[in-house]
Amino acid sequence: MILIVADTGPLNYLIQIGCVDLLFELVETVVLPDSVLRELKSENAPLNVREWAKNLPAWVEVRAACSMMTVKPELSYADCEAISLAKELNALLLMDDRRARRAATDQSVRTLGTLGLLEAASAKGLIQLSVAVERLRATNMFISDELIAQALRRDSDRRGA
Repeated sequence: MILIVADTGPLNYLIQIGCVDLLFELVETVVLPDSVLRELKSENAPLNVREWAKNLPAWVEVRAACSMMTVKPELSYADCEAISLAKELNALLLMDDRRARRAATDQSVRTLGTLGLLEAASAKGLIQLSVAVERLRATNMFISDELIAQALRRDSDRRGA
């Protein structure tokens, strides 16, 4: 069983670009920490993100972490809860923030970012990566041109183009 604990950022961007259902295609269950769900429902979240969070698909579970890692000043509470829950469940953590991913790695938690998830979906023929990346660029997500170029190059190599 493939299990992912998802942080706020990747879900936010996957919803905005119309690719959140890829999670259902790629994994069996997605777990959201309580704090992540609160952030997705926040007034600051885009309307389509708030609507998705109010009507979660059946393949999404919401759980609180049983024990929390020490909250680090450079990380949000939601980041810390997501890392803690992923560690408890021995799950892959869908997270973009570089500092939070480093903290997850320090806790022996495997991570995957939004771009990596989109690459995996492209490798399975579920999306065209270049189209998804262009949609991602239209959001407020910060991602370097270098990372995007590397992902597109790997995708091209996989397809033998």
